[in-house]
Amino acid sequence: MSTLKHKGKGPQSLTANELREGLNVWMTEDLTWSRDFKDAMTTEDPDVMERMKHRGDTDEADNLVVGVYFIDIEPETGLPARYREKFRAKGPSIDTADLVEGS
Repeated sequence: MSTLKHKGKGPQSLTANELREGLNVWMTEDLTWSRDFKDAMTTEDPDVMERMKHRGDTDEADNLVVGVYFIDIEPETGLPARYREKFRAKGPSIDTADLVEGS
């Protein structure tokens, strides 16, 4: 997992990039990945975070995602705390209209 600095206190979500298309993804409550930040699981529970980390590490080893790391979430808003993550949560900075599923 990445060593990007974060507070590591308070609500956390797990993020990465899809390996195939490179798009931002967030781990959901069923430990799958979603391209929509609204689906992201947020937790402060160390046991849940450990399961999330394990799944993220496994999916990275299986070449499904890359750059897996936890991000700080603002408790009041439920949104990412850092500018970089706020930017990533707004969506891709590329036009995805040309992406063909399965290519």
